[in-house]
Amino acid sequence: MHTSRPALPLNRNTSLDNIKGLLIFLVVFGHLVELHIASDAFLRPIWILIYTFHMPMFAMVSGMLSKPDLNQQQSSQLIRNILAPLLAFELLYELTEYALTGSFSVYAKLIAPYWMLWYLLSLLSWRLLLPLFARLQFPVLIAVLLAMAASYSEHSGYLMSAARTLTFFPFFVLGWTLGPDFFQRWKSKPQWLLLSLLICGSAIVAAMLLPKHFDYRWLYGSFSLHRLGMANLTGSMYQLVQYLSCTVIGLAVCYLMSRRNWGLARIGQQSMYVFLWHGMALIILHNTGLLNRILHLEDTARLLVSLGASALIVWLAAHPYCELLTKKLILQPAQWLLLQQDSKTEQVTSSAKGESRHTG
Repeated sequence: MHTSRPALPLNRNTSLDNIKGLLIFLVVFGHLVELHIASDAFLRPIWILIYTFHMPMFAMVSGMLSKPDLNQQQSSQLIRNILAPLLAFELLYELTEYALTGSFSVYAKLIAPYWMLWYLLSLLSWRLLLPLFARLQFPVLIAVLLAMAASYSEHSGYLMSAARTLTFFPFFVLGWTLGPDFFQRWKSKPQWLLLSLLICGSAIVAAMLLPKHFDYRWLYGSFSLHRLGMANLTGSMYQLVQYLSCTVIGLAVCYLMSRRNWGLARIGQQSMYVFLWHGMALIILHNTGLLNRILHLEDTARLLVSLGASALIVWLAAHPYCELLTKKLILQPAQWLLLQQDSKTEQVTSSAKGESRHTG
């Protein structure tokens, strides 16, 4: 029997879902080509351009969708939607690493989340910090100053994703400050369309003109200024320029994505499942040798096949069956282990849900 795909919920922000759809595709593509990027002069400018804005904008969109409170309902949602996936997939990926190599990953030795899972730990930290920063007079400015000060420390780095948490936190706070309807409010402004196209075109040209020795480690957000060899005023000024350029380019891309329905809203709605599973897909491609074969094709073929492989991974991971199996087999058991199951908690949670419906 044929069943149609369910429509997007009426209360969802389609513009943000389209933006998330593009960003999660860029995450997959960026990770797919990342291992060979140091020696790939053809794909490197594309990869650098993507990394200039895709994670800052993911943090910003997450901030747009966050609330500056931490009541019973919000706390349960953090455990259900962030902590449970983080712990469940941390275990899954580390066990996979052990099965393939006979040892746990380098991330475990650094006491850090496995590879891309740093974002979930950072997101949890940002969400816990937001109620405090929401009370400040200049939250974005203070977040930037905090990140810049922490970049001088040698003790953040990969440990518990501390460096990336602080580096990308200003974008999260910026997103909360702008609000979920920011792009919709500017959608009808033709001057912003022209400006955004100009910014994106300039960013593409600039990426192509970057010198070969450009240190793309700046884009990771996990290296201190000491490790980058710029623990001085020049390094701090470079950070400010980077924050400004990431914001301008990212907002331009997001604005263009928000102007119409690009058919990516369903992908954006399922972006968590793409995020959680794409690493496993890339591990399979790497260990079967397919990834190495893709990245050694001639330039145009390498780009097209990489884009196609990324699109296939996104489609499979965003499929409703993947969501269903992930929930039933992994997420729901993890949520059951983490969340209190007593009736008092359920009553408080239900009450909080009722209040949220009345207060919006």
